[in-house]
Amino acid sequence: MTVSALPSDLAKKAEVIQGSNKGTMKKAASAGATSIEVSYTSVCKEGGLATKDTSGCFTDGAEVTVGGVSIGTPTKVENKYRTLAGFSTAAKKKMSGWKTYPVYAAYYSQYADGDYANQRVLAALDKTGICSACDDAARVQIAKKTSAYMNVWMYVIHEFEDAIADCKSGCIDCNDDPVHAWDEGVAFYTGTLEGTDGSGSGKLLHTLADKRCGNFGTCSAGDKKSDVNAKLFPLFTKGKIALQQSKCDEVRPLLDTIVSHMSIPLVQGTLRYAYKVAKLQGGSKEFAEGAAFSAAILPRVHACSADAAKTIAANLNMEIAVADRMKDGMAAVKTAIESVYKCLGITCADVGGLISTGTEYYEGAEPCTDAEPEGAVTTASEGVHVQPATALFLGLPILAHLVASVQ
Repeated sequence: MTVSALPSDLAKKAEVIQGSNKGTMKKAASAGATSIEVSYTSVCKEGGLATKDTSGCFTDGAEVTVGGVSIGTPTKVENKYRTLAGFSTAAKKKMSGWKTYPVYAAYYSQYADGDYANQRVLAALDKTGICSACDDAARVQIAKKTSAYMNVWMYVIHEFEDAIADCKSGCIDCNDDPVHAWDEGVAFYTGTLEGTDGSGSGKLLHTLADKRCGNFGTCSAGDKKSDVNAKLFPLFTKGKIALQQSKCDEVRPLLDTIVSHMSIPLVQGTLRYAYKVAKLQGGSKEFAEGAAFSAAILPRVHACSADAAKTIAANLNMEIAVADRMKDGMAAVKTAIESVYKCLGITCADVGGLISTGTEYYEGAEPCTDAEPEGAVTTASEGVHVQPATALFLGLPILAHLVASVQ
């Protein structure tokens, strides 16, 4: 709000009232200031939508009080919104110093403003750029999946990165803001539609993980909940507790693991729709879904192996000709993405295989096999693999078992 010079200091969170609208001061303002920032919740919808609803908006047409004291009638009111587009358009400014975003910005360097995700969504909505030849079915998939799995995906990580950057070691009372940022990351990962027990009809990353686990046999035993979410939420809690306890150095490795787990559904989505296009006569819709998933993971793949990324992009890029879709076949794409699992911090078991019915996998989409850790010891009779440190700990019983097996 643009206002007359304030007669006195205004405190953060002081109540702001204009008629029936109520809000709070987003930040403190000093005497003499000519603008204030106010946070409020209402039906006010001035931004983005073609249809406006200004019935619940603060305006420049009535007196405003702060903490019960009048500050006069604003001369200008500008309502600002946090949007899915904003997650991307602000990325270059907010995230260039983080670990994950620069990998994506470098891969999509043709977007000079760093808003690669927003530009891809706009291309789908406007039928331009990567979607200049898209039909409507493809445009829908690119717009929806890019918004959720590129815009939101990266912003979740940004919130976690922001929390780490703001954490102050040895100052427990200083870390309310980092914990708040961490909580926001979890909220954006989950979305509002999940409900309190995670069984809602969500649209964001939590639901994606649960959907893909059913496709790939990676749900927790006895339910339809994903191993990904089962592993992520304890990590979310550990990160929050470490921030609360001012143990800032403990949060970075947790976030690295979180990013790896968050990548699994993107890999699964890439494989699922690659198979549909290559083997199950998938059309423009299925190809667009595969292109959206692959676009969301390709920067991380490229950071591991430029050759693997090149193979995947050559088969699933939205801009390739229809005749060239999955031209190298499923095996080539599957091999390429599996070659970087270790670098991505995931395993064959994490990803699983594409299920046709029951526990049967589609031919050519079975789970891969993780390489044995170097230096593992194998017992002769049972094929039990033991890490060297474990073997030393077990000592003579292992040696005795080996001798017995040989005899």
